[in-house]
Amino acid sequence: MSTPFQSTGPHIHSQSSIARTMWTIVLAMLPVTGAAVIFFGPKALYSIFGSALFSVVFEYLFKRDGFSAKLPFGDGSAFVAGMILGLSLAPGAAWWIPPLGAFILIAIGKQVFGGIGNNIFNPALVSRAVLLLGWPRYITGWVAPFDSTTTATPLEGLEASYTQLFLGNIPGSLGETSALAILLGAAYLTYKGLINWKVPVAVVAGAVVAALLFGLDPIHTVLAGSLLFGAVFMATDMVTSPTGKTAHIVFGCGCGFLTVFIRRFTHLPEGVTYAFLLMNGSAYLIDRIGADPIFGQVQERVRRVWNTAEVLGAAILIALVVAIVYRASDWIDARFSDGHMTAAVRTIYPQANRIIAMQSYDAAVARYRVYEDRNLLGLFATVDANGYGGAIPVWVGLDPDETITAVRIGPHQESPTLGSAIRRTDFLARFVGTQPADRENLPDAVAAITGATISSRAVIRAVERILAAGDPETAKQAAAASAPLPAVADGTYSGSGRGYQGPIAVSVQVVGGRVDTIEITNHSDTVGIGTRAMDAVKASIIQNQSLGVDAVTGATGSSQGIIQAVRNALENAPAQEEP
Repeated sequence: MSTPFQSTGPHIHSQSSIARTMWTIVLAMLPVTGAAVIFFGPKALYSIFGSALFSVVFEYLFKRDGFSAKLPFGDGSAFVAGMILGLSLAPGAAWWIPPLGAFILIAIGKQVFGGIGNNIFNPALVSRAVLLLGWPRYITGWVAPFDSTTTATPLEGLEASYTQLFLGNIPGSLGETSALAILLGAAYLTYKGLINWKVPVAVVAGAVVAALLFGLDPIHTVLAGSLLFGAVFMATDMVTSPTGKTAHIVFGCGCGFLTVFIRRFTHLPEGVTYAFLLMNGSAYLIDRIGADPIFGQVQERVRRVWNTAEVLGAAILIALVVAIVYRASDWIDARFSDGHMTAAVRTIYPQANRIIAMQSYDAAVARYRVYEDRNLLGLFATVDANGYGGAIPVWVGLDPDETITAVRIGPHQESPTLGSAIRRTDFLARFVGTQPADRENLPDAVAAITGATISSRAVIRAVERILAAGDPETAKQAAAASAPLPAVADGTYSGSGRGYQGPIAVSVQVVGGRVDTIEITNHSDTVGIGTRAMDAVKASIIQNQSLGVDAVTGATGSSQGIIQAVRNALENAPAQEEP
């Protein structure tokens, strides 16, 4: 007689464990880690693995059983969370951000809720959210790949092709730039059975729907920013996401939709952090509403399907209302602006009844073709000049060859006695006949008005800018030259700005209403490229008498710091009196 087998079920033991699962996820993140090192250099390894190792160390401070030589990294969950945090940081993040972020991750993201398996929110996202609120400047140091030049990201307006977005040759967080590397990691996790492919697909689907609804490029929306990285390594987190199959899809769609919503309607260029945290907090509710029923519970299945449909329908309705209101406000603003523009055009072309926008290479200059029915009357262009009392709308009529036929001045805040002289017929008539090729001679051909020097010079600069707006190269030069320095009284003034590595202090001397010298009294930036950049920017400001000068490539932080310091010095100086 055989001995009966006595044991509680199930009798089949899985080879899987928490540690094995975590190290599999680490392997899946190696492609994005490799891409980060290729594009942003070896320093990326410190941010990524430094965050991971610091997380392990801090977790031991909270554990009761202490250090284990057999499992020196614990169960691996802290290491994985720290890696995800490191991959979410910018390449130029300060050196102290990884240890600080790791402490927040463990103390607040995990242990406050009771440790592994008990946290409501993704610990890496909790840490990133706190860092964004407290030290945004130190975790968003975006730099160009293969370079240390400070720059914007595709979500902040940087132009990038789909190929660049897919391969990762763009500025951004260490782990977000290469969609190819992220997809390799996703494929490995799917092969190992650790994630359900439906969850990342649902995140992408939610983002695409939101992009189409809000008038955005869906491909750019998906490939730019941290959406794909979050879809693969955050939305699939087993602890902070729902458990049911239907609930998983609802959760993923919500993550994607909210991310795009935050990007579009808030000041935050990236919405992954807060969108995913909001959905983490909703996971239990989503499970209750959309959990899959037990086999045979037909009525329960029907009830849950209707509940899910009602929630999704309400969410879609809210989104549609927001989109309609947003579009309606745009339409109202456009109609209001069109009415003002039509009135401006008719000061030069009284018979005009149709205007069509033209290409302008200067974003501040609006250019139009003006018609009476199908008869072309001429061209119209407008830009606001920076006058003594504020903005001065300058309206210019041109013939089809872009020769000036008339100049008018719109409503302004210049003084009613001296400043209003810019509307004098004899002054405006001096511009008639000027062509784009002659624009640089305007300051000599059109003399400033005595008693309204600042106001009249502002109009001259505005007309120059309009004449240059049809050519991309001259438009850029004119835009820079048309950002004049504030008109301040003669004297010496001190100011400060934030350079690449610390404050920059300057002393600015104004002689005859012009900036004569700029002296750097203190700075912490690198001797060499930083100091050369500051000297070049100083010379450009003095030569152009403008703060609209180009930053020096490779030293954007130093360049912007001295521009900010000069602006600060002049803003604190007493205003120049009207001559």
